[in-house]
Amino acid sequence: MALARARGLDARALARTRTRTRNVARVIGGGPRGGSNDADGRAWRDDVDDETLAYVRKASTASSFEERAFGDDVIGEKLLRAMRVQWTHGFASTPSGFPRCTHGFGEILAGMQPAACDLILRDVLSGSTSVLDPFAGGGTTLVCAATLGMRAVGTDVSPLACFVSAHRCWRPDETTIDEMVHRASAARDLAKSAEEQSVESDAEEAGDGGVPRAWRRIRDALRASNGGVSGGRVDESLWFCMSVALQRTQKSQSKARPRKGKGKRSGGSRGGEDNADIFYKVVEEYADRLRQFRAMCSTCDSQAPDAEIHNIDVRRFKLADEAKVDAVLTSCPYPAVYDYLSFARKVRAGSGAVVSTSSPRSQGPTSSYVNTVVPGDRNWPKEWMEGEIGSRRALRSDPYAFRDAWQREQEEWLEVVAHSLKPRGRACIMVGDGANIDTRASMVSAAEKFGLKTLAGATMKLTTTTESGNVYNQARTEHLILFEKH
Repeated sequence: MALARARGLDARALARTRTRTRNVARVIGGGPRGGSNDADGRAWRDDVDDETLAYVRKASTASSFEERAFGDDVIGEKLLRAMRVQWTHGFASTPSGFPRCTHGFGEILAGMQPAACDLILRDVLSGSTSVLDPFAGGGTTLVCAATLGMRAVGTDVSPLACFVSAHRCWRPDETTIDEMVHRASAARDLAKSAEEQSVESDAEEAGDGGVPRAWRRIRDALRASNGGVSGGRVDESLWFCMSVALQRTQKSQSKARPRKGKGKRSGGSRGGEDNADIFYKVVEEYADRLRQFRAMCSTCDSQAPDAEIHNIDVRRFKLADEAKVDAVLTSCPYPAVYDYLSFARKVRAGSGAVVSTSSPRSQGPTSSYVNTVVPGDRNWPKEWMEGEIGSRRALRSDPYAFRDAWQREQEEWLEVVAHSLKPRGRACIMVGDGANIDTRASMVSAAEKFGLKTLAGATMKLTTTTESGNVYNQARTEHLILFEKH
């Protein structure tokens, strides 16, 4: 009430504002960084009021966003077009008509809209044959680059991000895909025929991080089928699909209200047999997505090499002179918005608990995720705890030092970007404001120190003005900035 009076609003007006915000968040996925969970973006229309629907229709057009370009007019307009796509569709799904490939398959915290990423690569960074994403996340830039025939390099400090992006960027041949589906079918049949184990040993519970009981039969069936013709790569893809299947069932259960007198079931709606079918359907979906991704890549005049993915803090990453890239495209961490490593640990201990550590030790970018045993005492290895830039945890730990630390971190990773680019190479970076930091000014200042000249940029806002004249941000201000190395 005191807050409402201070802003010139009565309690009812404030409640209406909050309701509108919640409705809009449900419709457009929490603002421009969200996205509809349905394939065609229309499922929400049945459960929102007409006023909210009219508002969202208006907000989905470019004129509803407060947009501004700066720098070169032609480039600025191209950046604005990409930002309109980003804000209209969010990051979690692909627009109708845009190839899904492997985009959005697997749990990740945030990312760039695939259609916006594709537009930037084609329209803003056209002519580039290689690209680096220093904050690869779920691999959106890497997948889009591959479909355009570009060599792609990605780094990320999060083991979860590297695990997901590696499986999104995988391009197996048809024989390998068939083997994956066949082994999934065999594991499903074995899980259905097995007797459910009522008791698990304490050691197994601790080692698996607590796999839901309803998923243990299909997990054990997969363990029994490890070691096919293609070895570890197919093994990992099946564990990846199982973690996706478990994640989806857990999310659907969290939304469903338990029946009166009965609590939520653990990890599945009707027990192990249904979960085996859910797992198999996820594998079939993944196989279809991989086929589409491979087909998109095959349309290029020269097929791109497999993406290079490195599980490393970008500030410790260095490309050899002969491996430098023409372009950089990334959506970097926003100040004090997320805790990516905390999220990675949560997923590994949750839906990722089904990933077996009993197989031969994994190599490459997925090794930290696959080889790590979920600790029972929260004493995670240091690669799961250190190296994150601009985390929300850092702001909570020392609010007074956060701004200076943020600026120092920007300079450190932008120095790597400058070193990784060829002369006249370009870097397109998406960043949002947070913690009362103007990230556009912060980034431009840091980039100039390493010979990165600002060519153009675009800024997007979405605000609302109350009857009393007060202005509120309805979405985080975001910038898309293009630099060139001199």
